[in-house]
Amino acid sequence: MKRFFNSCGRQRENISLLAAGVLPEQEKTQVQNHLRECPACRQYYEEIKSVAVPLGNWAESRPEIQPDTAAQRRWAKAIEMAGRPEAVPGFVPAIRGRMREIFWPWRHVWAGLATVWILLIAINLAERDPAPTGKVSTALATVSFREEQKVLNELFADRVLVEAAEPPKVFSPRPRTEKFQSETV
Repeated sequence: MKRFFNSCGRQRENISLLAAGVLPEQEKTQVQNHLRECPACRQYYEEIKSVAVPLGNWAESRPEIQPDTAAQRRWAKAIEMAGRPEAVPGFVPAIRGRMREIFWPWRHVWAGLATVWILLIAINLAERDPAPTGKVSTALATVSFREEQKVLNELFADRVLVEAAEPPKVFSPRPRTEKFQSETV
């Protein structure tokens, strides 16, 4: 909106073209009229002209530069290999560069996500119960069974004695050879 109301801002491109000497004749009069009225644009025109004129005459003032044969061979090889991405020696770094362009602007987001995942994994591992071994020592099972018998005897002292109860049997599977021998006999 600011540029819409600013006539100088709309004229800057045309002023640059006029200073370089490439502005079409139809627009020259309009820009020259504006330059007569606006001192800021006149100063801008002088600054651009001081840079554009030497650059425009550069070709006439400098000798023609010819590349040596080694540079010509390098350029020819680069042009020849430009169509084949698999043959370009810097193809892997180019992919790395593209990935960096994708991830670098969002590096804080990726770091945050990685932190959240690490915290979730740590919490999950901390809350897990240790894996049961599946083996209960027979002595420990017998001691705990006898303690339970004592507690039951105290509770049911006048009733039936629980001492006669059989201790629990610990299951131990038989080897396959014993199973087959007992079936065949």
